[in-house]
Amino acid sequence: MSRFRPLSASDLERLDDEELIAYLRRAHAAGDPDATRLALQILVYGYWKHVSYRLARKLPRHVVEDATAGVIVSAIQSTFSGQSVGEFRSWLNTIANRATVDHYRAAQRRPQETSLEAQQEADDGAPLEGVTPDSTGYAELQMLIEQLLKAMRPDHRRVVEIIVFEDRPASAAVEEVPGMTADNAYQIGKRFRTSLGDALEGDT
Repeated sequence: MSRFRPLSASDLERLDDEELIAYLRRAHAAGDPDATRLALQILVYGYWKHVSYRLARKLPRHVVEDATAGVIVSAIQSTFSGQSVGEFRSWLNTIANRATVDHYRAAQRRPQETSLEAQQEADDGAPLEGVTPDSTGYAELQMLIEQLLKAMRPDHRRVVEIIVFEDRPASAAVEEVPGMTADNAYQIGKRFRTSLGDALEGDT
């Protein structure tokens, strides 16, 4: 087996997605975190428009740019262990779906707040395009959440409320839900996020 040879950023930018993923796996196998991170950065940045377009279908337009940047940063800070372009896109879409969920979860906590841009549009008499999500936005997300919660056991549902929607640690679920362990609480929250992400993915 030949030794792993790190490539420069300019060399990596010449690779297509499949080649970048193959290089990424070699860098990871070689235990080279710097090469791994650089390859992932270049791969993820290449999907900026894809992420932006996906979020634009679910979020108010005035938050799409910041949300896209957040997804890109989250992806770069994460670890991709797949082997194909399809797996990478699915992985990136999952991160984007979570950003969508997090946005509306935060909106539920501050329903009276309105962005400066949205307020300016309202003052100018312009339609608040994107501010009130359509059938592919908030209302549909709420429906998906309610469907998933109704299918859960009461104790698991409470764990999800604590970890996902109240943004509290697993230890809080242990304190409030009898017989619950931190590991189980974490897994329940993780499964819910995955299920919601799959539901959003199927919807699109």
